Amino acid sequence: MRVAVLGHTYIVAANRGKLRQLLRRGHRVLLLSPRLWNETDFGLRRFETETELDVETFDCPRHGHVRRFTFPRAPLRRTLRAWRPDVLLAETEPGGLAALQAAAVSAALGIPLVPFAWENLPLAGFSRWTAWPVYARARRLFVGSRGAGLVARQAGCRAPITVIPQVGVDPALAPPREAPFDRRPLRAVFVGRLDRKKGADLLLSALPAAPDWSATIVGDGAERSTLEPQVVALGLTGRVEFTGAVAHDQVPRILAEADALVCPSRTVPGWAEQFGHVLAWAMAAGAPIVASRCGAIPEVVDDAGLLIDENEVAALSAALSRLTAPDLRRKLAAAGRARAAAVFTDEAVARRLEQALVMTLERSDVDVGL
Repeated sequence: MRVAVLGHTYIVAANRGKLRQLLRRGHRVLLLSPRLWNETDFGLRRFETETELDVETFDCPRHGHVRRFTFPRAPLRRTLRAWRPDVLLAETEPGGLAALQAAAVSAALGIPLVPFAWENLPLAGFSRWTAWPVYARARRLFVGSRGAGLVARQAGCRAPITVIPQVGVDPALAPPREAPFDRRPLRAVFVGRLDRKKGADLLLSALPAAPDWSATIVGDGAERSTLEPQVVALGLTGRVEFTGAVAHDQVPRILAEADALVCPSRTVPGWAEQFGHVLAWAMAAGAPIVASRCGAIPEVVDDAGLLIDENEVAALSAALSRLTAPDLRRKLAAAGRARAAAVFTDEAVARRLEQALVMTLERSDVDVGL
């Protein structure tokens, strides 16, 4: 199979694991990516070197804006015509302009189109209208969660749907767990952008009632200016460390040293957690999880963590108190490793992707995972 993959996610080399696994399974892969991507936390990113995949990079107008960026039309069309893929996987939200481009070029060249959608809240306005031609052209739709699949159905998608992680984890990059289960004090780790929807403030508010725990806040964002004074106000000085943003490849090591990953995301207007890739890394690293029931989190975590309602500080404190028990942390760590191996490794994602693409080319109308 010759698979062309279009999107900005793979500007980061660490995100390409499933594509390399497709190569190992005997397929050809062409990666079509912006050359530059302006990211809020990391600034201007450049496409990281790739030695295995076929790659074409482009200067994309409005890069950094997921729904508004576009590929240069003529070069994109020339590349796809010359490479002759069997299928075009457009891993950019159907309500965005790049997905609309992918639908148009796939129609012009007669290439089956498979878009990828994360959006798990109802589409409205411009995004809903832009998504419709993409859905109409899709041979199959990939979604990152069941909620995203239901949203696509409500927006008019009639193509068969497969629920599949967009990006896997490489277990070789997850070092052996370094935190002994019987140590004190315990360390909770938060990894994510520091804005209200990710809920780092909730972890800080929970710590006074969980005296056995300290916290490491990994990430950066506008809310840091309010989180640091919150630490002082709550009397947590010395129990909370801010690392700032770190590179993707540092996250597994941080999680291997953690006693728990805390992911207290909250729904805000226009957003609910769409996956939480750090959850998959935590499972692979054997870090127990405490997370809110926000968006797709419950279906990602399953039995590998403790789930609490959104915005419930007392419930978060109680969950951390439960996790002081070494046997519970050991049980959740084992469940996480097993779940990561079965569902979230690059190899597992590539295997599922291969099956779904075969179904696409065979014109199967079966939904998978909804």
